[in-house]
Amino acid sequence: MELQLKDNTHYCRTHINRALNTAEAADLLGIRPATLRGWKAQRVGPPFIQLSPRCVRYAESDILRYANERRVVPSVREHGRRLEAQ
Repeated sequence: MELQLKDNTHYCRTHINRALNTAEAADLLGIRPATLRGWKAQRVGPPFIQLSPRCVRYAESDILRYANERRVVPSVREHGRRLEAQ
């Protein structure tokens, strides 16, 4: 399985088993660490591992899956209108 992120970085299954800290996970998603911390507090965003009250890790596979699940493929449009299949 290979995933492609916003920065066109490709990841294959052999690189997906690392535990990332908040800064690393946020960097992989292209967001600020504060955003990821806010999501965690609200219990939204990617799954995380709470090792202790002050130690949080994110499985790289979870971060990549979270990003890939939010991938949007736009439909073909011309001048703001959707083209009907012919």
